[in-house]
Amino acid sequence: MFHFARAMLENPKDMTNVHLIYANVPYEDILLKEELDSLVAKYPGRFKVYYVLNQEQRRFIGI
Repeated sequence: MFHFARAMLENPKDMTNVHLIYANVPYEDILLKEELDSLVAKYPGRFKVYYVLNQEQRRFIGI
């Protein structure tokens, strides 16, 4: 999914908005979190990630 979203966002002709709902059990299982967060920062109007966790994480701060 990461590669698919990145390809769309990096294509100047593609104006698709992407909303990714990423569900995990613990915070530690979120794969590619830094990369996903960097895409959110680079494309704030076109890419959003919603992290959903099944186990509470006291220090987790989503974007």
